[in-house]
Amino acid sequence: MHLRISLFRFIILIFLSTAAYAQTPSIIEASVNKHKITTGEIFTYTLKIEGEFLSPKLTIPKFDNFTIASQGQQRQYTSKGNRTTLTIKITYHLFAPNPGSFTIEGANVADKNKRIEAKPIAIEVTGKPLKEKIKVAPHIERGIDI
Repeated sequence: MHLRISLFRFIILIFLSTAAYAQTPSIIEASVNKHKITTGEIFTYTLKIEGEFLSPKLTIPKFDNFTIASQGQQRQYTSKGNRTTLTIKITYHLFAPNPGSFTIEGANVADKNKRIEAKPIAIEVTGKPLKEKIKVAPHIERGIDI
């Protein structure tokens, strides 16, 4: 009986120590500040990656149908005990030169034997194509009816 209790305690101890040293789950989240825009209107696409990584490989979307106006990146390392968590925040300021319904594909991170992926995001763009707006802009600024 005593051997059974000792074996049970040993198994519980192994389980608890394994759980204590397990990696925190990694996340990747994509978001936008607007889902409906007009042509030429700038919106923000933010990608947040967080977790414990050994040698991560990030694949970002191609932003087809959008133009990148600017980009920024922040990195933060947080250490607790023998764990280091990496948080990366990448921000893109984008605009669409043409109207339509578009999807920004999901970004993903591959690291060792795991792969995590952000969900795709749909964007609805209304208005005239940007080329037409640029042609009309000088007439509007001068106050000429067209």
